[in-house]
Amino acid sequence: MMKGLKIAHWLGVFMLATGIMLYSFTALTQEVSGILLISCLIGLGLVLMSPFPMVLFIQWARAQENSNSSQ
Repeated sequence: MMKGLKIAHWLGVFMLATGIMLYSFTALTQEVSGILLISCLIGLGLVLMSPFPMVLFIQWARAQENSNSSQ
């Protein structure tokens, strides 16, 4: 489960970066289909990135639990 969320995070980073690059360096924003493509890439990229801090917190909490139980 955690590995899947990490993969989703990096996929989201890639989608966000691609959307920003397309927005900055192409003329796709002059067409409705280009605007739709760029907004979907950026929006979905941000949504896929959002669970990653929770993954880090869960891993930290598990590590704390393991270190407390060994004492």
